[in-house]
Amino acid sequence: MKAALIPLYHSDYPFERAASFLEEAVHRLKRRKLEVLVTSKVSESSETRRVAREVLNFDPDAVIFFVLTWIEAPAAVSLARELSSYPMIVWGLRMYYESGRRESTGSLPGAAVLKASLEAVGYRPKFVVGLPDEAEALDDVYRYCLVASAVKKLSRSKIGLVGYASMGMYTAMFDPISMRSRLGVDVVHIDTSSIFKELHGIKEDEALKAVEGWKKKYFIESDVREEDLFMAAKIYLVFKKLVEELRLEGLTVKCQYEFSKDLGFVPCVPISVLADEGVVCSCEGDVPLTVTMLVFHYLTKQPIYYGDLVDIRDNRVYLSSCGFAPLSLSASPKMGIGVHKYFFKGLRSGIVLREGEVTLARLGVVRGEYRMHVALGKIVETELRQGLFPAAEIELKGDINAFIENVMSQHYALAYGDLRSHLRALCDMVKVKYIET
Repeated sequence: MKAALIPLYHSDYPFERAASFLEEAVHRLKRRKLEVLVTSKVSESSETRRVAREVLNFDPDAVIFFVLTWIEAPAAVSLARELSSYPMIVWGLRMYYESGRRESTGSLPGAAVLKASLEAVGYRPKFVVGLPDEAEALDDVYRYCLVASAVKKLSRSKIGLVGYASMGMYTAMFDPISMRSRLGVDVVHIDTSSIFKELHGIKEDEALKAVEGWKKKYFIESDVREEDLFMAAKIYLVFKKLVEELRLEGLTVKCQYEFSKDLGFVPCVPISVLADEGVVCSCEGDVPLTVTMLVFHYLTKQPIYYGDLVDIRDNRVYLSSCGFAPLSLSASPKMGIGVHKYFFKGLRSGIVLREGEVTLARLGVVRGEYRMHVALGKIVETELRQGLFPAAEIELKGDINAFIENVMSQHYALAYGDLRSHLRALCDMVKVKYIET
């Protein structure tokens, strides 16, 4: 994550005292692994284009207007106009104590004027109030920079779409133009037939090496055959090659009915392994879901799970996919790769997700309006769905009826931790309606 921090001051005010706050802020932000460019100082008479060039050459995720003293707003507003493509933070300092007396550099009044001035001319800065040694202020700045970083990564992301939306799922479909315009994500279409052709070019020793690696890393149920592992490895290697050649951050695969019937082998395990390796993956050609999962991944660096809403009762939702789940999320070392036995041919990820606080989310479009539905909950102890399929049972913090009323589709993404404030800020940045239940 990268942030450009622009020190703002007025030459008539006590800059020497304010400079210590600047030093402290930079030190503490860097300790949080934020790469910080401190630009030239900007006063009421500064030449703003020079500072703007410093920022543009650095290409940060966000710009922090660090108001050290009282300021006159015009120079900072001019600078903001030069940097209007970046998310902005206005950081004002509250009064501080010195020798038992409350003192001020005039920062907060200047910051309040700048915040309101930027809003008046059409910008939407994040307003942070606090001293650099206050955890809440640092958390606010760090969180906003993290969200800005996720938005920038999203705007430069490519998702591979193998096939198209499966089985008539309108909610999995998308408008590529509005998706690119609003979120920046590019979707690359890949014919399923080309995947099948590539399978013939995978070398035996490459597939064998992949299988041996899985055996060392994952639990494999006793009835899994070597030939099935070998086939899964070939599909995995084709997908991996595709990801590398097209420089994809995400991949969603239409399984039904090309893989499940024509090939006779589903891609559940290949994409589950890829997800563990940092490639965001989903099934059934669901692009809005995959974008949601990308957001989660950029915010957390976790492998991201999704599941179908297969049961809702009391205040719990039961998520389960047909066979996809990042294997590293397993609640037990005795769960892993298993055989599909009823509906499909091939292998599945047969895990129950480990317990913990989680956030559920789903991006969707209603009457042309992008929306994101978000809910907080806790994974509780449960079992594989029907003794086979990966599952997570989530006890929601909010009202179940409100959740039901706002359901966006059957597929929901899941990430560990409380990410509600992150998602609220992200939706605000990209102008997506945020709905929390």
